[in-house]
Amino acid sequence: MYKSNSNEGVQIRNWNVLIFMAAVLLCFTVLLLRLFSLQYTHYDENLQRSENNRLRRVELVAERGFIYDRNGEILVRNRPSYQIAIQSLNLPKKKSGRDSVFANLLQIRDKDGKRMFDSLSLDTAFLRSRWIKNRPIRILEDASPEQVSIVEEHSSELPGVVTLIESRRAYPYGTLASHVLGYTSEISEEQLKLPEYANYSQGDRIGQKGLEQHYDAEFRGTNGLKIVEVNASGREIALVKGVDSKAPVPGLHLVSTIDLKLQKVAEAAIPDTARGALVAIDPRNGEILAMVSSPRLDPNIFSLKKRERNRGWAQVALDSLRPLTNRAISGTYPPASVFKLVTAGAGLENGVLSESKFYPKPCTGGFQYGARYQKCWGSHGNLNVVNAIRLSCDVFFYQAGLDIDMERINEFGRRFGLGEKTLGIDIPGERAGWLPDSASFNERNKRLGWRWARGLILNLSIGQGQIVTPLQQAVLVGSLATNKGVYRPHFMKELRDSEGNVVKTFEPEIIRQGKMKPETHRILMAAMDSVANHPGGTGKRGAIPGIRVGAKTGSGEWKKGEKTHAWYAVVAPIDNPEIAVAVIMEAAGGGGAVSGPIARKVLMAYFGLEDRKK
Repeated sequence: MYKSNSNEGVQIRNWNVLIFMAAVLLCFTVLLLRLFSLQYTHYDENLQRSENNRLRRVELVAERGFIYDRNGEILVRNRPSYQIAIQSLNLPKKKSGRDSVFANLLQIRDKDGKRMFDSLSLDTAFLRSRWIKNRPIRILEDASPEQVSIVEEHSSELPGVVTLIESRRAYPYGTLASHVLGYTSEISEEQLKLPEYANYSQGDRIGQKGLEQHYDAEFRGTNGLKIVEVNASGREIALVKGVDSKAPVPGLHLVSTIDLKLQKVAEAAIPDTARGALVAIDPRNGEILAMVSSPRLDPNIFSLKKRERNRGWAQVALDSLRPLTNRAISGTYPPASVFKLVTAGAGLENGVLSESKFYPKPCTGGFQYGARYQKCWGSHGNLNVVNAIRLSCDVFFYQAGLDIDMERINEFGRRFGLGEKTLGIDIPGERAGWLPDSASFNERNKRLGWRWARGLILNLSIGQGQIVTPLQQAVLVGSLATNKGVYRPHFMKELRDSEGNVVKTFEPEIIRQGKMKPETHRILMAAMDSVANHPGGTGKRGAIPGIRVGAKTGSGEWKKGEKTHAWYAVVAPIDNPEIAVAVIMEAAGGGGAVSGPIARKVLMAYFGLEDRKK
């Protein structure tokens, strides 16, 4: 009995040994099979993974092209900017390791003892790192050299945290020409969905507004590529030899038509606290010499750290004066008495008016039309067309408008760029004007129940009811003076590569007929001459010594009880036009008194007469 139990115990032990040996054999077999799989079956794949951990493809962002004024002065350049970022591929794979990096970042403090990173921003960045694998994710923008050195001191505790150097836009003159130049910022998710941004990626900085946006593709250049060896923390050790790198191709530089000296004078003439705009253009080719929209903004705020950038953005976005709006191309106003040049031109072209024609109803302060009594700003007596423009007499143009009719008046205005179509300037945001006629008036005012009536011509003939922009007013007076067509207004003069070679030159382009009979031209120029140079002209405050200028003033009504918008449009020299200037100051009063002196300062600077007295 005892022997039987002993044999059973031996058998059990033997079976246990066999089972253990079988399990050991099975484990070794699995390990051998796994080793075979790793070494032979998946050799190429594992080698590639190993290389990916050791090597990194680094995109070399191309230097963005600069913007110059017409004389070679830099208006926009680049500056180096340090960025602290996390590289997803080099972060610890385990959650505990990533949490450790997160916690270590939160413990880093600057010299003043303040935390360099906040938990909310880090949490967002680490969440993004789960699906953004091949691009660094910034966690501290525009870091100072001191902040970079502090992070580098903790590098052993921060695998996957890297320091990058990238370019940020710098605008050395601050607010100067800010609406023309625009700014850059990181591409938004909404923009990435648009077809025009198909070649862009999250994290790219793109042009927003102004020239930065319109010529973004030219400024951007072509990014390069390099392969570098990295350590376990994800930091670059050396450039991999034997692998061809692709050098980035810098973007093109833009030589603009802006005259920096003239732009400075124009901006100094319009207080930043006021609402207004100015456009100075060469009517011979459409080159814009200066453009001001006030209030202005500093585009440098969009190149700052996120917190400072958000604070600056909030200030301008919530400002009731709308500094983000480029009033020069998207501000719409009634043209006021500047439009009398159009009414007069239409009358002269169609034989309704002549230099010797006088209306039977002289100006005694107003005009009776049916039950309505339309006032004039003065009492001017009996006038011909030249004197009616010089004194800006409403009564004369009430009668002229009724004689000419709106169809012919609008046709003449469209010749010179007024109407519903834009002028096609090379910055975004231009708004079209509107010249009312019976059909468009009825359509626009359908909801209000208003219908076209012939009495509306009285107001329209003096520029109360149409919609124009300051750019259109400058183009109008410049094209009237040249009588050679309307040139497309533009800012791009040349595009040059990084070596200074001219790649593209803007060719002046006539986009509107912009012509009239020689006799019509002569009479209009005589009228504009008398506005500025006759002792009784409404625009005499815009005259300059030694140069014959032609001008027209305007006071645009916009809200009952408020001061009028002050218009002044001028061209010089009137017999051989080189520059046309349009100025509007919102709710400022009379155009001749308020805007005339502003235009005069620009003309004085253009002709080099700053130090001379009239």
